[in-house]
Amino acid sequence: MRMTAVMNGSNGTVTATYHDTADRRLTRADIRLRRRMENGVGLWEMTVAERMLTVPGGPVDLPQELADVLVVPLRGEALVEVARLRTSGDVALLEGQRVLRRFDDERSALTVKVREPRRPKKRAPAIDHVRAYLRTQLAEIERSDPIVRVDDNVDAVHDLRVAARRARTILKVAKPALDAAWTDALVEDLRWLGAELGTLRDTDVLLEHLRAAGGISADTNPVVNRLERDRRTARRRAWAALSSERYLTLLDQLHVAVDHPPVRDVDVRLDDIARREYRRLGRTVRALGTNPTDAMLHRARIRAKRARYAAELAVPVVGPRAAKFAEEASRFEDVVGRHQDAVVAEERLRALSGTTDAAFGAGILVERQRLRRARARAQVPRAWRRLRRRGRNAWR
Repeated sequence: MRMTAVMNGSNGTVTATYHDTADRRLTRADIRLRRRMENGVGLWEMTVAERMLTVPGGPVDLPQELADVLVVPLRGEALVEVARLRTSGDVALLEGQRVLRRFDDERSALTVKVREPRRPKKRAPAIDHVRAYLRTQLAEIERSDPIVRVDDNVDAVHDLRVAARRARTILKVAKPALDAAWTDALVEDLRWLGAELGTLRDTDVLLEHLRAAGGISADTNPVVNRLERDRRTARRRAWAALSSERYLTLLDQLHVAVDHPPVRDVDVRLDDIARREYRRLGRTVRALGTNPTDAMLHRARIRAKRARYAAELAVPVVGPRAAKFAEEASRFEDVVGRHQDAVVAEERLRALSGTTDAAFGAGILVERQRLRRARARAQVPRAWRRLRRRGRNAWR
């Protein structure tokens, strides 16, 4: 259907045309793209995360600067004109010459309700639930990607990385249902993506913590300056990864995983998968003892993430018990996550302490990370007891 938004009673010329794919990929990603005329000059305008980019260009081809930003949500799909705006006033949405609906403003006319894919039913095969979970993560990657490209957005980097990690984890826990070689290759590519974004994310976390904790002073300011320089380097690395053929191929394979993954075993049960991951977490935590190493606590964090994501996958089948376990697992992760953040921060700060300008300030901040790590360690036993109670109820 071709829709045209025109002014009620206006005989003016077209001032703006709005573009999207036929299946509304830009709308799904909360992106608005239009071309308008201003003083006889054609301008393309794209709004992503409340930031507008304006680039001159003709009516046929999208300017390369904008095409580079939209490479992931478009994935080669052609743009079509979805609406026209003639002048200010009330707007009518047309199908051909028939008025479908009148609107008081441009935003209302251009708001299109996108039909979301149906969630699989409770008794659907496990692979259908895996596909639905992966579809959600892929959509989050495609939503976050343009934001990372146009706006140095800390949250978007985090969201993209988390979605990649969730997809990787679910592929690993659901591996018995899938072709092993195909799954291993996709998991490795997702691990690569996480690593390429990891330094940027770790630096963001450290800078955010230092600022929130009031750790910026005349003594520590050189440390922050060094971290800001490191962040710029890390961002260039992340941009290179998002611009690579490997990344685009990875997204193609995620679409395969969502649409028609290579299935090996259709009899896999989601509750069995979640129960297995919880038991593995339990063995890891019991092995911690009274004085675990940093590496052991980090391993517990990884196991907790796997158990949580497996529980989320099983919620449509198991119900509230799985959801409550996943919520408690998230709280346990927060505790061991704060410990790991302190470990990573201390390592970064120790490296900076070897530089002349930042040595003194880094030393001050290292001591703060030690205290932060100790507080997190003290909270682990209680957090585990709470999670274990939920686990016994969910996976008995």
